[in-house]
Amino acid sequence: MTKKALMVMALAFMLIAVNASAELSKTMPMTQNKLIKGDEPLPEVAYYPYNPGTITESPGEIVGVTYYDYQTNGSTGNRVALCDDGSMYFCWMMLEGWPYPPAARHIYYNWIDPEGNWYAEGTGGQVSESSGSGYTNLDIINGNIGAIAYHVYTDAAEMIVSEEWDPPGMGFFTHHIAPNEVFPQTPDGPGELFWPYITIDGNSNIHLLMTESTDIRMSRLGYTRSEDGGETWEAVQLVDTVMVISGVMDASPVSDKVVAAYAKCNDTLSQWNNDIVYYSSDDGTTWDWRYGMNNVTNYDTDTDSLWAYADLDVIIDYNDYIHLIWNTQWVTDEGIYYRTFLHHYSEETEEITEITAKPDSLWIGVSGVWNRTICKMNLGVQEGTNYLFTTWTQFDTSDVSAGGFGNGDIFASMSPDAGASWESPVNITDSHTPGCFPGECDSDHWSTLADVVDDNLHVFYTNDKDAGGIPQEEGAATENPMKYMTYPSSAWTGIDEEINRPINFSLNQNYPNPFNAKTTISFVLKENSPVTIDVYDITGAKITTLVDNVMTAGNHDIVWDAADVASGVYYYKLTAGDATETKQAVLIK
Repeated sequence: MTKKALMVMALAFMLIAVNASAELSKTMPMTQNKLIKGDEPLPEVAYYPYNPGTITESPGEIVGVTYYDYQTNGSTGNRVALCDDGSMYFCWMMLEGWPYPPAARHIYYNWIDPEGNWYAEGTGGQVSESSGSGYTNLDIINGNIGAIAYHVYTDAAEMIVSEEWDPPGMGFFTHHIAPNEVFPQTPDGPGELFWPYITIDGNSNIHLLMTESTDIRMSRLGYTRSEDGGETWEAVQLVDTVMVISGVMDASPVSDKVVAAYAKCNDTLSQWNNDIVYYSSDDGTTWDWRYGMNNVTNYDTDTDSLWAYADLDVIIDYNDYIHLIWNTQWVTDEGIYYRTFLHHYSEETEEITEITAKPDSLWIGVSGVWNRTICKMNLGVQEGTNYLFTTWTQFDTSDVSAGGFGNGDIFASMSPDAGASWESPVNITDSHTPGCFPGECDSDHWSTLADVVDDNLHVFYTNDKDAGGIPQEEGAATENPMKYMTYPSSAWTGIDEEINRPINFSLNQNYPNPFNAKTTISFVLKENSPVTIDVYDITGAKITTLVDNVMTAGNHDIVWDAADVASGVYYYKLTAGDATETKQAVLIK
């Protein structure tokens, strides 16, 4: 790596919540952020129950709510999963009231069956048995059964994996206690591991990567595995010592391969100077924790000022190659520069590419603790095309709450060539509430993307009603919707022309396009077939169904009357038998 030249910013403007006397700078000091594990009482502040219908709303369906806006310290991991049969799982950290304590904090889940029916629409159900449960991730076992990992902290820490009964969607779980201690233990380093990240491989082996909570600077990273569905576990193996909570895992969709990745510190004084490293196991059971490390960044302390922080994700694609994404920034003796990069690494090419970057700005800490202007990134991959997709939270100084914290938006991008190049980012929530007061904000944050991408990206996120993380004493206490949204995987220009083109029908571009109120959609069937044509908006929400019946072979024209629909970009999807195709229509009024 080489040191990048820094441009001096000549112009900036102040936001309403920024103290005019504050010293303006492109950097911030290298402060050490505290780790939130669950025994901390939350600040005694006013609280605001969720009041739907009276405030703005970010896109998507409400899966449940929580006063605990915060979902992870570092890497976001997976809290949504698409199953083999088309059903979907969600899990989140749910604070049931205010304040905490005495209000209970539990793990909640929700589930959608293959026909679109919810386990508990808009609310979800409790998974954990003990209050103090938190920091959850999930994966799928046997194709369609959710396994939810989390830690519980009361007098001591416990690591739990809760596996739903078969058939799923009934709300009954078997709770397995996983080992979570590393040795030796000392008064300052008790050896208790927290913050689990889970993956389940093709042999139904359960893998956990966990981080120690300690009062000293360094924390230990530990790994354990169960090969019998959580009944028994391997002893915890020491992986490394770290400064941040970042460790994530993934299992291959086509082999027994498993990968563990994390941010590896380069000194014992700073949380900011990290490399991105990974270990992999071809059979999911044989790991070389001593010599098997792969350092994908190899930043040089003598020549580089670019370093990774606390957020990353890892996935294995359908060609069995590992992909990593993470955020980086310049770290110098001056401090931490606000320009943030989102980078990708491919095991196949061993190359690093840039997905996007957030320019320098006069940023007075509005992204909050454990966040950068680009953070909480996640990867997904599409079977058949092997296209990569990513989502992340992004902050901007043009959208800041009255409390002085940035309102996040969820962005997305895709790569059609295994990460060698990336399409222009798209703001998929695009909800702006600058100057908003508690209870009225739309700060979209702590998002997670399902590993499996089909016709849609499946995104689950916190719609924080006051920006900032309340466990870090940022913003006010609000009851926040946990939202699920889909976004068409064909949304980037040209994708729909290349993937999965059907052989039994052809779909033409609507005419006229753009259109004012009415447009014609024409298609040709090569044989009699059941046909549906659905129209979706840019958030993935279905607007209308134009056709839903059996049609004969030949040419067909369908008119979409959009007189009552707002201007915008829409997608019409034709399904004939097992084949689908989607095209874009632009409505201008």
